[in-house]
Amino acid sequence: NAPSSTTSSSPSPNGSISASNSKLEEKLKEQKRKQRQEKILRRTIPILLTVPWFLGIVWTSLHPLLSVITGELKCRGQYIDENGLDVHRHRVESYPLERVEQPKLLRLLDSTTIKDESTTGMCNAIRSVRLPISPSVECLHHAATETIAFDVVRILPSMGPMIESTEAVVLVVGEQLGRTRQQNEGNDDNDKQKTGDWYGSSDLNASILHLIKKLGNKEDCPWLTKTVFIVSPATTATNEMSGNVTSSMNVDTTAPSLDSIVDAFITSYLGGSPNSHTAKHHVRPLPPDFTFPIIRSVLVLSDVVEATPLSSTNDSQRRTEVRILPQGVGGALPNLDLVFATFLSFQSHPVGDRFNPSQSIYYGDSDFRTHPFGRLIEEQVGQALKRVGNLIGLKETAVGQYAKDLAGLFGFVAGLVIGPRQPHASALNHGIDALTIEVRIPGDRVTPSSSIHPHYADLTRCVEHLLRSISNLHERLHHSIVQYTMPSPSKFISHGEYIYPAILVSLPMVVRAATLALRDLKRFQFLHTGFVLVSVCMTTIAISMWAIVTNKSRKAEECTSEW
Repeated sequence: NAPSSTTSSSPSPNGSISASNSKLEEKLKEQKRKQRQEKILRRTIPILLTVPWFLGIVWTSLHPLLSVITGELKCRGQYIDENGLDVHRHRVESYPLERVEQPKLLRLLDSTTIKDESTTGMCNAIRSVRLPISPSVECLHHAATETIAFDVVRILPSMGPMIESTEAVVLVVGEQLGRTRQQNEGNDDNDKQKTGDWYGSSDLNASILHLIKKLGNKEDCPWLTKTVFIVSPATTATNEMSGNVTSSMNVDTTAPSLDSIVDAFITSYLGGSPNSHTAKHHVRPLPPDFTFPIIRSVLVLSDVVEATPLSSTNDSQRRTEVRILPQGVGGALPNLDLVFATFLSFQSHPVGDRFNPSQSIYYGDSDFRTHPFGRLIEEQVGQALKRVGNLIGLKETAVGQYAKDLAGLFGFVAGLVIGPRQPHASALNHGIDALTIEVRIPGDRVTPSSSIHPHYADLTRCVEHLLRSISNLHERLHHSIVQYTMPSPSKFISHGEYIYPAILVSLPMVVRAATLALRDLKRFQFLHTGFVLVSVCMTTIAISMWAIVTNKSRKAEECTSEW
């Protein structure tokens, strides 16, 4: 009995082998299951990362058609959040379409005076007797640097002796490119009148002089509650003196660019360190009595004419184009209320029942844009989308409008990112709401030289309408939105709308970068990378300290030389 009991209690070798085989089978099954999961995960991750990217692209392309955040099947339209900035309360009278002819004797005296003076510009036109401008309107010729000079007009509001105006609006007027005008043969008087002085050299200048006359009259503009500064580029004259004898006189007849004029005016008005345009020169400050109001808004009127002759242009290029450009440097933008107030001022009607749409810059078959690239980007985007629309069977008009808005969105963003730099950018850098109104009005060979183009006259009327709207507000624009994009002047996309598709588009890149970092974490050279970072930081600090010391020494030398 004892041997039998011992044999029954000993383990069986076949049982242990079967148990070990079952464990190996389970491990193999677990490994195969993990491999299948990893394979499925490797296939699924690219899909999961690609879907948000495509979703962000589709969402961005749908911005001109719908607003997901507000739940509307349309892009958000124009509105003004500031209650005091109401552009619908008033209407402005039309501006004259004919120049005021100067008496012949005074014209001859003016021409001799202009030849004797070293500068000609807006101040000379105001001092002439061509228009009865109020004596309260002051004009100052200011040479900000050796190469940059401008004429500045100050118009004080008619608020009575009790209250002084503490806010100001700046209007900068000029041409980015030289305007070549067509002269009429056999009419010497008109030719001289058209090209002799600041008033006759440009239709925009002529209308602005009528605006100065109207703003300076208390009876015509009793609503004016802000000080208005009107700035125009002027030529500079440099005298090279040798002892007490003048060796030569160099007169620079080319006016500086509007960008440099705005930079020089803001620096002369506010003071502070010079910027990119005036860094090599000391900027002379304006008189103290000119600089006591706080600048609330800066409007730049830029008159640009294509160099292409009229005979070689097609019908689309002969249409008036207005670009309302709010883009600044580094993504800076003005308050959205100022942009919409400007566009709504263009939509206003003049006083009176007789309204001629052909003389209106808005209703006279003109193109309005909010980007600086013109028709080029619209044509490229439009051609591509029209081909897709024809394949799908969409209406050509709907595809064309969508293509125009989508091109406007791309152009607006490109203007923020890559430029070009707009003239009002310096004001935005100082925290002043500003924008540039760039007009491209085609010339007319048959227009008499004594007349003013109706679109320039209506443009000045719209500017007065905007000034009157701004005068209703006695504070800085602080409502509405300051981060936005615009497919067109009447539509906008706020930062709360475009931030989500931007995150979706960038999400795959972030996930991919994090995956690569975690995979290569063990092989990452922390010591070498830390040494490089510390070296770069120390070098940057050393260069910054050297720049600060050099700048202080240069300023001390300038102050000593001026003293």
